[in-house]
Order: sequence, then C-alpha cells, then structure tokens
Amino acid sequence: MKRTLTWRLGLIIIGVIFSTLIITSITTYNTAYNSLYEAAGVEAYGCANITTGLLEARDLEDLLNGERTIEIGKKLNWTVNHKEIFESQYILSLDGEILALDDHLIKQGFSVGDQFQTDKEAIQMLIEMKHSTYSEIYEFGGMKRISGYAPIFKDHDPSKEIIAISVIDFNADIVKERTWTVVKDGLLLGFIPLIIAAIFTLYLIRKKTKPISILIERTRMIANGDITVYENNITSKDEVGDLAQNLEEMSTNLREIISTIKTTSNDLVSNVSDTSLSMNEISLALGHVSTNMDEVASRTSKSAEMTTEASNALMTLSKLIHSSKEKADISVESAEHTMTTAQQGIQKVHEIVERMNVIKKSTLDTQQIIGTLSTYTTEIQQITEAITTIASQTNLLALNATIEAARAGEHGKGFAVVADEVRKLAEQSNKEASEVDKLVSKITTSITNTVGCIEESRKHVEQGEQTVNETGEALENIRFAVKNIVEEIKGLSSLTHDEANTSEQIVQLVIHLEEANEHMSMNAQEVSAATEETTASIEEVAFRSTVINKMSNQLNTIVNRFKL
Repeated sequence: MKRTLTWRLGLIIIGVIFSTLIITSITTYNTAYNSLYEAAGVEAYGCANITTGLLEARDLEDLLNGERTIEIGKKLNWTVNHKEIFESQYILSLDGEILALDDHLIKQGFSVGDQFQTDKEAIQMLIEMKHSTYSEIYEFGGMKRISGYAPIFKDHDPSKEIIAISVIDFNADIVKERTWTVVKDGLLLGFIPLIIAAIFTLYLIRKKTKPISILIERTRMIANGDITVYENNITSKDEVGDLAQNLEEMSTNLREIISTIKTTSNDLVSNVSDTSLSMNEISLALGHVSTNMDEVASRTSKSAEMTTEASNALMTLSKLIHSSKEKADISVESAEHTMTTAQQGIQKVHEIVERMNVIKKSTLDTQQIIGTLSTYTTEIQQITEAITTIASQTNLLALNATIEAARAGEHGKGFAVVADEVRKLAEQSNKEASEVDKLVSKITTSITNTVGCIEESRKHVEQGEQTVNETGEALENIRFAVKNIVEEIKGLSSLTHDEANTSEQIVQLVIHLEEANEHMSMNAQEVSAATEETTASIEEVAFRSTVINKMSNQLNTIVNRFKL
C-alpha cells in the first residue's frame, strides 16, 4: 500500500511537471518556427528584390520577347552561388510562366515556358500593393518550398507597371531544421531539473507515508481480533498523528464493548435455553388441542360439502325441470304453429287442385283448336294442289297459243305476247303454289308436334292433380296427428309446472340446511384457527428463542476471537 500510494502521488506530480514542460516546449517550438518562417520569407523576397539589379532594362525587354533566356538565366546563378541557403532563382510572368531560370531550377526538371505554381494571394497582393512578399509553405516539384516574390518594374521604375516577378525559393525543411536547432538545447536542459524534482518528490512522499504504513499494520491487527494495548511511537502533530491517537482510542473503546458483550451474551444464552424448553412444552399441549379441533372442523366441513352437493344437485334438477317446462311450452307453441301451417297447406292444396283443373280444361281446348287447324291445313294443301294443276294447264295452253301465233305470222304477234305473259303468270303461280305447299307441310309438322306436347302436358297435369290430392290427404293426416300431440304436450307441461314448484320448495329447505352446516363449520374453523394462531405464536416464540440462543452462541464465538 505504501509503495502504491507513493508511486501514485509521485506519478501525478511528475505527470503535471511533464505536461507543463511539453506544453511549454510546443509553444516555444511554434513561436520559434513562426519567427524563422517569417525571417526566411523576408530574406527570400529581400534578396529577390535586391537581385533584380542584376538585370538591365534591355534584358527585361528581351525576356518579354522570348530572347536571350539562357544568357539571362546564367546571370541568375549568381544569387544561389553566393548564398547557398537558397534553392533557386527564376523570373516569372504575371500569369506564372517561367521567363528565365538558373541552372539549379533546370536540374529540378524545369525549363523556360513551363507554368510554375505560385501563391495566388501573395501574387495578388504584390500586384496591388507593388510590394515584395513571400508565400505560404507549399509542395511543388518534389519538395516543400517558401518563395520570396519581388516585383520587376518596367525600366526599373517603381512608378511604372509591373512586367515580371523575381522569385527566390527556400527549401521549407530548413525552417524545421533551424527551429529544432534553436529549441533542442532548451528542451534537454529542461529535463534535468525535472528528473531531480521527481526524485526529490518521491523521497518526500515516501517519508511522509511511512507513519501511514504503521497505522495500516495496526488496523490489520484490529481486523484480526488483536485489540491489546499497542505503542505506535508516532509523535507527529499533523493529521497522521491525530489519526494514530484516534485509532488507539477506538481500540480502547472496542475492548470495553467486547468485554461487556461477552458477559451479556453468556447470561442471555442461559436464560434463552430455559425459555425455549418451556415454550416447547406449551406448544406440544396446544398441538393436541388444535388436532382435535381440526378433526371437528373437518367433519363439519365434510357435512357442509355433502349438503352443498345435495343443494347443487337439487338446484340442477330444478333448473332441468324449469327447462323442461319451458321446452314443453315451446313445443306446444311449435305444434300449434305446425297445425296452423298444415291447415294452410291443405287450403293451398285445394287451390292448386282448382288451378290444375283449369289447366286441364285449357289443355283440352287447345288440343281441339289445334285439331281444327290441322283440318284447315289439309284443305289449304288441297287448294294449292288444284292451283298447281290449273297453272300447269294454263302453261300448256299458253304454249299452244304461242305455236298458233307463230303460224299466223305477222297477225299473230300481239297474241304471241299475251300468250307469253300468260305462260309467265302460270309459271309464277305454280312456283308460289309450291312455296305455299312447303309452308303448309311445315305447319302440319309443327301442329303434329304441338299435339304431342299438349297430350304429354295433359298427362302430366293429370298426374300432378293426383299428387296434389295425395298431398292434401297427407297434410290432413299431419294436422290430425299434430292436434293430438298438442293435447299431450299441454298435459306434460302442466305436470312439469307442478314438479318445478315442488323442486323449488325442496331447494329452499336444503339451502337452509346448508347455511346451518356452514355456520357450524365456520365456528369450528374459527376455534381451530384461534388454536393454531396461539400454537403458531408459541412456536414463533420458541423459534425466536432458539434463534436468539444460536445468535448468542455465535456472538460468543465472535467475541472470543478478540484478544483483550
């Protein structure tokens, strides 16, 4: 425990110191980095501004015309050759096209006419303010760069427009390297006092927690039952000293309490044992009383149950009798309704018989009319045959007249025309007579079929009449039988009504008997319950006495564990 507490406190303090150092280091690094980054940018655009003097006004005009780019690029080598911290120098047009570049940028794979990445915001500020500036760190051409931008004015006159931009590149890694060079010594020196402070802190914490270890050992002894007088030799006047004094006072009070409990527990065990024996004897006596009362209550309860069963059976019988009476009344109503329906059926049968007679008479009349039609069709057929014969003779006469007209020559032409018309009329009459004969034949066939159907219908009507008469007789028999059944059911309903009244009286008597048995059973159960409650209370007291006895023994066992 001592080591754990010591190391935990030490780690907390050291962690706070480390965190402070890390935060301070990060802040220092960022401040140095920003300062060096700004210094690199200022140095880059300052040199870019100064080295514009390497170019004459004629050189600028040639560059804009795309002439002497290699020669002018050689002049730019002077800057990096004299200050190796720079990576390269080159001239850009306002839209970012390389106009001239030194050999260092050529080695990186660039050439005149290439489009070079620029910081748009920095270029915009340079054009608007006509002032040198530098870019943010950006990656292009396989390296991270810081570019210093300086405006190149026409004829080197700042009052004229900007015609190109002089650019010098820094390798951005130099900023990180120089920043680390600046801050690393301070960081390393900061760790030395930190280590010293950590060691000294652990020493102080360990020294201060040693009395706590002694108190922990004392509490372990008390936990194991050793509460004898103990000298801890802790004389400090701080919270630890107060804790040691209070712990010993607690041990003294605990010794007094344990001693008192031990004496009381022994007396309690003796008293509880005597009480438990007395309670067991009383409980045994009440058990016999309770058993006898339970037997009385059981027999009374069985009698009540048998009475209840008899009452239920009689009530069920009464319900069945009432149900039989209701069903008998319903049967009377149904039988009377059936008899009424049978009477109505007989009346309907008589009506059907009358209608069947009318149908039979109509069928006979229809049969006679169709016979008359058959006679008429025979006469029509004879007339058509006579017309056909006359037409044939007329046709023959017309033919003879035509022959005679031909013999008469010119004088017989008019007669020949008339004879021809007569012949045509005779042929037409013969044709129409044939059609009429066909129609008459069809009508005759239909009449013959109709006569057969009517004869069949007449037979069915006669059979239906016979069936209806038989149905009427059957309904009459049903009505007579139902009438007898109604009389018998009415008699049965009257008897059932008397039985229902008698069963209700019996049920009432049994209910009174059941109530008396229930009252007797309840009294017996109350006596038994009271006895059982008393027995239960005594048993509870005996049980509690046993429990107290057990607890007293356990308490003695626990108290004996302490060393006074």
